[in-house]
Amino acid sequence: MMEGENVAVHELREQPADLVRRFRVLCEASGIARANRVPLALPIQAELASLERRILAMLEERSAEPGDGTANRPHEAILVPLPRPEPAGEPAPAPAAGSTRLTATVYTDGAAEGNPGPGGYCAIVRLPGQPDRELSGSSIHTTNNKMELMAAIAGLRAAVEAGAAEITVVSDSEYLVKGMTEWLPEWERRGWKTASGQPVKNQDLWQQLAALTRGRQVHWQWIKSHAGHPENERCDFVATAAARRAARARPV
Repeated sequence: MMEGENVAVHELREQPADLVRRFRVLCEASGIARANRVPLALPIQAELASLERRILAMLEERSAEPGDGTANRPHEAILVPLPRPEPAGEPAPAPAAGSTRLTATVYTDGAAEGNPGPGGYCAIVRLPGQPDRELSGSSIHTTNNKMELMAAIAGLRAAVEAGAAEITVVSDSEYLVKGMTEWLPEWERRGWKTASGQPVKNQDLWQQLAALTRGRQVHWQWIKSHAGHPENERCDFVATAAARRAARARPV
């Protein structure tokens, strides 16, 4: 085994979850490339193959360790793909009185090519003890800000319908986070006018967000984009892919 490979296995022991998350993202990229009949970039092909070898090496090594309860563990126990959105249906009931308070974390991102132009959004909804839900959508003609708001609306609605009493929304959009934490009360007080007296842009979307948060404990957290945050990177990837699909669907 070469020295570089030894280092790779050591890194896998240190951060297996990060490598599995990256493996999922690259698998999704590969699937999109196949669906669009375009070749996957050579660096991505090489990274995907390297990750697969490193993860399999970890699994084989753990299977060989006696007494740790992982012997003969199937690969599927670790390489679980991110679940797709569940079919639409009746919302889950709220927790009964006296039951554990249900919390949710919602990760969001939006993208637009051209701004305005074709756009897409993605939200990942995380509830304790449940698979993540990934929600996405697109529009042929929109803006990046609208897609950021749509992602938050989709994620919040899913969390509310699941019965979450406390929700944290994590986004790289200062427009969204500042709007919900600083600007919204003033807009409502002024009758949806800005400080200069102009109508608030995207008022209909802000009103939907206001309705979803009213009477609920919702926290808004801003994070830096493209900084290696796994869920943010995933949302960015899916939102961008949705925007590109919308671009291809535009009438010529």
